[in-house]
Amino acid sequence: MRSLFPFLALYRNHFGLLALGIILAITSLAASIGLLSLSGWFLAASALVGSSLFFNFFYPSAGVRGLAIGRTVSRYFERLVTHDGTFRVLANLRVEIFRKLIPLSPAKLSRYRHSELLNRLVADVDTLDTLYLNLLSPFISAVMVILFIGIGLSFISPLLALVICGTLTALLFVLPTLFYHLGQKLGKVAIHSRANYRSQFIEWVQLNAEFLLFGMQSQASEKLCQTEQQWLNAQSKESQLSGLSNAILIMANGILMTVVIYLSAKAISVPSAEHPKALIALVVFCVLASLEILMPIGIAFLHLGQVIASAERLSEITNQQPLVTFTGNAEWQKTENNQPLIRFEQVDFSYPEQDEMVLRQLSFSIAQGQKVAILGKTGSGKSTIFQLLVRNYDVTSGQIWLNHCKLSEFSENTLRENLVVLSQRVHIFSNTLRENLLMGNPQADDQQLIAILEQVGLVYLLEQEGLKLWLGEGGRPLSGGEQRRLGLARLLLSKADIVLLDEPTEGLDRETEQQILQIILTHCQHKTLLMITHRLNGLTHFDQVYKIDNGRLV
Repeated sequence: MRSLFPFLALYRNHFGLLALGIILAITSLAASIGLLSLSGWFLAASALVGSSLFFNFFYPSAGVRGLAIGRTVSRYFERLVTHDGTFRVLANLRVEIFRKLIPLSPAKLSRYRHSELLNRLVADVDTLDTLYLNLLSPFISAVMVILFIGIGLSFISPLLALVICGTLTALLFVLPTLFYHLGQKLGKVAIHSRANYRSQFIEWVQLNAEFLLFGMQSQASEKLCQTEQQWLNAQSKESQLSGLSNAILIMANGILMTVVIYLSAKAISVPSAEHPKALIALVVFCVLASLEILMPIGIAFLHLGQVIASAERLSEITNQQPLVTFTGNAEWQKTENNQPLIRFEQVDFSYPEQDEMVLRQLSFSIAQGQKVAILGKTGSGKSTIFQLLVRNYDVTSGQIWLNHCKLSEFSENTLRENLVVLSQRVHIFSNTLRENLLMGNPQADDQQLIAILEQVGLVYLLEQEGLKLWLGEGGRPLSGGEQRRLGLARLLLSKADIVLLDEPTEGLDRETEQQILQIILTHCQHKTLLMITHRLNGLTHFDQVYKIDNGRLV
């Protein structure tokens, strides 16, 4: 249960809206019980009076209509307010979780698959929406309505009020506790099975061609079916427990009604009432309507295990401490050409939870305005240099100097503003062409964006919808080459002094490679450029060529 406390704290931001939802839920529930109780009394009293002309049916009939309208209106606004409050809390929850995930990337998140992270950020957060809708609101409403029933029935018969409210209160606390313990283990199994199934299904879709090629499709499909069956079995057992919960409530309600009918004959004594015997119907129908109070509670607490399991899965990630923290406030200084800008001093580095050193006593210096190419075989440590420069990781030992300051002395904003990276994989966001370009420079106007698109050869994308062109998830309308050019456009928009290129022309034909390389070199004429590459083409344009082997500069 403690794992829910951090998420409950988010409810304070929308306390007024959520409290209003609970008040409307109490009003709706009270109106529903009052409607059935008053209707029972009205019908019984009308039958007892018969054809007498001295029965005032205006007040009870008006009450029935008023309660019916009140129940409908309050139920509508209760649904509106509670769901709106829930969606607002979920929105804040997703932002809060994403805010905690950002500092963990990539060092802490590298051991999680993308499908696993997505499942936690989407499915597990969605599971938490039941915390308010199906648990807090119904439980608080049930407590308050039982209290109101006790107060109202005490004027008719204190004994019946004690019996009815005592039984309802006992059921309210015993039944949820019982079914919470019964469903706790099943909830965890269901949540973990769902997560495993979705991850395996995504893997099965993405690697289907490889499975066919190596004859492993049947094994992968069988594994997927086993996980699905485990998930379905957990859901089936939860459904059986849900049916048992409803059966127990209906049986308890029937027993309570039998006891109340038996006691009503002697317990109800209100001489001042106009039709005392009709009050028996009022009490009995009140007991019958009380089933509506408890019906959602048992099922909700049965699924509390799923909510707790989802909260634990989210907390498992968000409670981690980032390996890199930005606490510096050094200002970026303007430097002249040929002045020292980047310096590695005896840098050793190994990735978290790995003993092998990726970089060993690495030392080199790069001056402002220099163009440096970094060569080396796969796994030699080239990309690690970039990872350290952008502070995705901190060095194990040694020191990195940047613009006359230690790298750790810069704030994250300062570092990101002055270093720009173009990697092999360009991420395209599900947004417009304009918004994807503005990631390179948020202050750029439309004329600048159009000019950059002309420069990288993507101006034809403006023919249909202009800069409002929707690129979709992962840039589906674009080819691989077009995505690479879009990443280049972002780089050209950036005003950063240091440009880091990680295999920017990998997979491109020779002509396109030369075009992109020429555009980059022209843009970086007065900037410092570091490029990781396997190719020897175009190295004559660079001032220095470093070769890295086994983590050392050779």
